[in-house]
Amino acid sequence: MARILIIERTGAFADALKKRYEVTTVSSGKQALELIPTGDHAVVVLDAISMRTPGERIARQLKDGIGSTPLIHLHPGPKDGADSPADIVLFLPFTARKISNSIQRLLQQVGDDQVVVCGPFLVNLSRRVLVANGQETTLTPKLVQLVEIFFSHPGETLDRKLLMERVWNTSYLGDTRTLDVHVRWIRRAIEIDPSKPHFLKTVRGVGYRLELTVPVQAVESIPLTLQEV
Repeated sequence: MARILIIERTGAFADALKKRYEVTTVSSGKQALELIPTGDHAVVVLDAISMRTPGERIARQLKDGIGSTPLIHLHPGPKDGADSPADIVLFLPFTARKISNSIQRLLQQVGDDQVVVCGPFLVNLSRRVLVANGQETTLTPKLVQLVEIFFSHPGETLDRKLLMERVWNTSYLGDTRTLDVHVRWIRRAIEIDPSKPHFLKTVRGVGYRLELTVPVQAVESIPLTLQEV
């Protein structure tokens, strides 16, 4: 039975999770950081809702202190403007079952699955599943290639020629509508408002850039073979 550490003050979710996991409960981020080195917790859950705070500062402290242990952040919202480093962020409304499913998804990453974690986003390359804003999106083979490139090179401007060569094996730039359509699909999955992208930005006349200045946790990072812009 997997061991889960949950930080909350009401006990509501902890009681429900005890049906599937061995659960340890603490009431503050400080207590969690003191306990982490002495335990073998597979996942940490921060219930910021029960603490009546967005919990983003606590989440950052936790990510600095728990190493590679996955973090789930139960965030009171609003979604727009939320800035959490957690592996999965859940916004109300949700149920204890959804938290449990999120824990199970993180536990399944251990093994042969190839996973790339970039800031608040995760893509399972083996299963072709993108996790963003607490939601799962199944990707086509071309989409998962494109997402992997963006997630492996956050903060870098990637030109259209590079993307067309890497994903579609062509350097023809006479018609890049296919690329633009695929970018729109990715925005629908990762953006709160796809019409006003906060993360996947268009660099006019050049290409696209994933606006994230965070380290990437990846099984394998893709080397760029063309000159980066």
